[in-house]
Amino acid sequence: MLLYPVYALLFADSGLSVGQISSLFVLWSLTGVLLEVPSGAWADAVSRRLLLWVGPLLGAAGFALWVLFPSYGAFAAGFVLWGARGALGSGALEALVYEELDRAGAADRYALIMGRAHALGQVAVTIAVYGAYGVLGARFPHGTVFALCAVPYLLTALAVARGRRR
Repeated sequence: MLLYPVYALLFADSGLSVGQISSLFVLWSLTGVLLEVPSGAWADAVSRRLLLWVGPLLGAAGFALWVLFPSYGAFAAGFVLWGARGALGSGALEALVYEELDRAGAADRYALIMGRAHALGQVAVTIAVYGAYGVLGARFPHGTVFALCAVPYLLTALAVARGRRR
């Protein structure tokens, strides 16, 4: 996420107080925690691929709200969508990876593969935060950077939609 190091500053630039900014982070955290438990059940009851498709679209919609309506309400709605995206994706991805590994007779490699995937994800976030934002943030307005943050979510949704159906 290109905006990790500066989004609190961007919210302040939009006129939000320190209390409002703090409440946004509380809202985001509560959304993630409250939706994480049922997300495992959703992954068992609904198509995992559907959840992996809808989740990134929710994240992209959250960024769209931030770009189009930079206000406390839009930032709050965006964080709720972002929290839902994370909850939908985590349970569905973990279940889908385990199921596919089990189908291939490699379920015992689940922890290794998921651990590596999470580590690589953190490396990618670090590169994006320190590399890309320094370049983009210095050259483009905040709205452009927010909009660019939606691109990976949209690409993920596209990849899932085009993926093999079972």
